Amino acid sequence: MEHLLQALSVRVSRIVEVDMTIASKAAALGPCGRRGQRTDNLQFGGPTGSRPGIRVQRSSMADVLRPQKLYPWPWGQSSILITAAEEERRRVNHWLDADLGEDNGDSDSDYVQSDSSDASTSDSDERMNDSTLDSDIGESELTYIRADAQTGWPSSPTPSLKALEEQADWDRKIVDLIKAEQDVAAAYDPDEVVSLITQLYKLLVTMGHWPEGSLRYPPHTDPPVNEELAVQLGYTPAAISIMRQLPYVSSNINGWYDDKYEIVARTRIADYTNDHHLKEGRRPYPYEYLDDCPDLDPWLLPLMLPKRYGWHVMLDTNLGAIRAYDSEGPPCETVEWRRHGEVPQDGWVKARWTEYRRAALVPAARYFEEVIYAYRSLSRLPVIKADYNDPNDNSFLSANEEREEQQTLLTLYHEWEEIVEKWRRVRAEHSK
Repeated sequence: MEHLLQALSVRVSRIVEVDMTIASKAAALGPCGRRGQRTDNLQFGGPTGSRPGIRVQRSSMADVLRPQKLYPWPWGQSSILITAAEEERRRVNHWLDADLGEDNGDSDSDYVQSDSSDASTSDSDERMNDSTLDSDIGESELTYIRADAQTGWPSSPTPSLKALEEQADWDRKIVDLIKAEQDVAAAYDPDEVVSLITQLYKLLVTMGHWPEGSLRYPPHTDPPVNEELAVQLGYTPAAISIMRQLPYVSSNINGWYDDKYEIVARTRIADYTNDHHLKEGRRPYPYEYLDDCPDLDPWLLPLMLPKRYGWHVMLDTNLGAIRAYDSEGPPCETVEWRRHGEVPQDGWVKARWTEYRRAALVPAARYFEEVIYAYRSLSRLPVIKADYNDPNDNSFLSANEEREEQQTLLTLYHEWEEIVEKWRRVRAEHSK
């Protein structure tokens, strides 16, 4: 607990120093996590006394209405088709969204029930029953009805028909997925993605998760990206270009045992100025331990390198999309998985080699906007270990100490918000 208090107290004390400029800090944060909108303050979460982490940065109605999500979000996000459907539904004023409420007698309907309505309905039912009783049913029709009663409803699809319908549905989704991939690739801006990753890293420094001075920015000269080795290893020019532009975390907080600085549990940030990371990026865990497993597709650039039970976060530099999944493998019942066909019983070993192709696709810019939002809204907490960074999930908490750390952090960040707001008002008064 002591190191938490020290980390936050240092940051709060710097805010109230006379020579500190709020504007420069706000600029360091960059956009608030939504494209095209700037951050005008250092706000985190909600005000003191509100439910921790629920109220978010004041940016847009879409942000305010975003529900809380549990792990693996924000690292594991919905595929592009699910998100596209959700966004489409928000844009359309769907009749199911209407608040019909209770009938208060003010309906605009022109229908007025007549006094004889109940009676006429009853008479109609009786005439129908009489007509049915008077009609003659042939013996062959009775035989058909009896046989059908034993086999089921005529409209019930047979197992083979049901399978065909399901396959047709998957085929439609695959066509939609291919179209969505084309749209994502057309909108891909590598500079935007690099900018968002940089904003995320700066935010983690600002919030105290990484020490000041722990980021290295391009151009990388000491050490540089070994581009000759990258070419030999098979990376595409687009992947190498991203390597040159990315910021990197200092090696003294990004080692194998530096778990307190991890933002994803059991996962390191890829550093392509490190030759070992360059090599590992072509066949990260667990693929390096699979017999005869080939290297990743050369246009894939792992942004994180998992240990056992860690996470893959790969940038597809052809599509401008992220493929993120834990090292146990992506889920099977998705359109991305089905796109590459069913796996035969004796084919699972080879399917594991290229399972990353079957992982959910997320537009890269949207992916990192969502991660930035998670921290700015205090839906995910910095400073403490990654396993405990969700204040709404207690499944990883083994003792009250971790819960106290979560609550202490939430309180300190809310107090920090109040201090920044007061300091802004003081500066505004002096500038008049």
